[in-house]
Amino acid sequence: MPLFLKGYKLEPSKISRTFNVQPPEDPHDYVISIIDCIPRDAYKYIGNGYEKDDNLNVMIVMEDGRDEKQLMNNPVPPSDDKTLADIARKICTPAIWPSFDDLDSPPEFWDSWGSGASDLLEWNGGQKDT
Repeated sequence: MPLFLKGYKLEPSKISRTFNVQPPEDPHDYVISIIDCIPRDAYKYIGNGYEKDDNLNVMIVMEDGRDEKQLMNNPVPPSDDKTLADIARKICTPAIWPSFDDLDSPPEFWDSWGSGASDLLEWNGGQKDT
């Protein structure tokens, strides 16, 4: 079973709208600046999750584990850190993704796998940002 990452995906389209800029092709150019704004004790680590199109996303990981259902059922306590809460609400998408660092290739279980994004909307204040 792969390692699953539960947290906040940095969303290029939300970053673009929020800051009225076009994110560069290389996310590294803006990821470091965003992550550096968040106190290190506000999250577990920064990771990469697989998208269904085989691309990677950059995630602020709050929790990880091999049991996706357990991750979905265990709420992550709200962060006391206002910076993380603001970033998560404005430029991120909350959900669970398989970890890139734990896999040699894109997961072969996509057809039976569904992200928990809709069940994790409470992280985003209960509202879906599009």
